Amino acid sequence: KDKRLVKTLIELAKGLGYRVVAEGVETENTLSLISRWGCTEAQGYLITKPLSAALLTQWLEKGGFRP
Repeated sequence: KDKRLVKTLIELAKGLGYRVVAEGVETENTLSLISRWGCTEAQGYLITKPLSAALLTQWLEKGGFRP
């Protein structure tokens, strides 16, 4: 049920022209699933832990997230 709900919400939001950002992504499986459903942006511990502005800049300069 939960997966169906999330998939439907992503489709609805995209259909209305909203930008969809998944929060709390912690596993490759979750990232893969929401990507297949059309979610193109995500944040969470899989991508990186919370960073200060300076550390974020360094992280981005090194290439950021690489699945």
